[in-house]
Amino acid sequence: MVRPMTARRLVSVLSVVLVASATVVVAQPKGGAKAPAKTPVAPAKAPEPAPAPAPAAGSGSAAPADAGSAVQMAEDPPPSDMEGTNEDPDAPKTGDGSAAPNVPAPVVKKAGYPIEEALRPITLPKNMSEVSIAPHAQVKPFQGAMALRARYGITREAQLGLTYLLGGAFDDPKTLTTDKIAFHPGKAVGLDVTVLLQNWIAVRLGVPVYIDPVAVGLELGAPLKFVLTDKLAIGGMDDLLNIKLYRFAPSFYSEALNAQNAANESTSTTQSVGVLRFSAYGIYQYKPNFAFIGRFGVQFGDIDDTLHTSSTFIRAGFQFSPRKFVDLGLSLGWDDLSIAGGFAPAGYLAIRI
Repeated sequence: MVRPMTARRLVSVLSVVLVASATVVVAQPKGGAKAPAKTPVAPAKAPEPAPAPAPAAGSGSAAPADAGSAVQMAEDPPPSDMEGTNEDPDAPKTGDGSAAPNVPAPVVKKAGYPIEEALRPITLPKNMSEVSIAPHAQVKPFQGAMALRARYGITREAQLGLTYLLGGAFDDPKTLTTDKIAFHPGKAVGLDVTVLLQNWIAVRLGVPVYIDPVAVGLELGAPLKFVLTDKLAIGGMDDLLNIKLYRFAPSFYSEALNAQNAANESTSTTQSVGVLRFSAYGIYQYKPNFAFIGRFGVQFGDIDDTLHTSSTFIRAGFQFSPRKFVDLGLSLGWDDLSIAGGFAPAGYLAIRI
């Protein structure tokens, strides 16, 4: 049998439990939905957390104003060419398929033989030919000569040349007693090859031959040309050495000298071993088709100087090119400054094909 005091205490505890249970039941949302769990706090260095999901409808908690709202995407504007009439299927495309920007191509200059003498290379371009004639005359004692020269560009680096001394006007050394100046056909002819080593230097090898009596020489040159600016160039050493191989070394500049060497053979006179010539020139391009040209140097008539023949020469003139394939030139100067009558005007005509 339960004591009255204990029964009263038991009734009080049961009443409190029932009231608490009723309060919890009333606080539950309709339909049995559970309240959202609390979002855990992100660490201090963690990236920005994603927004928490919106609470279910009917929840007693309030949600932020922008929570759960849909993002409105902006519509792309319509293409400017709806019909596709301006599309170019051959236009270049970038990596993402869009048309590449229209950039104008650079202007490419065509290579060719320049009309400016200062800018011309030492050798002719491949498959180009040139024929030139160069008359000149010394005033006193009067001696004139005219050489015909042809050259052909085998490649850009190799050039073949042919020179023929057409003749000269002078007093024949075999008839000095008559003292008569007459024209004499030339008897010197020869081939030469020029090979370009660099744009500014080449090597030249030639074999001049005199017909009657037969004489053979060897020509060596190291043509130099430095283009300093588009208006200024310097060079030289193109006719450095002419060595005797048989009898005497023929000349393409003076038929009178060849005739004198031929006469020396008949009298067993000592001949020159060879001619050494140091020369230099300068070109000033006044206009694209007009240039001033000067040349000077020293020539030793005998390499070992046994005959003690040396001379200093100097000349200056101009070259006019009315067409890209035509050159006209005139120069004045002295073949030998030690001789008062060494003044010698000269002309030049060249045609290229």
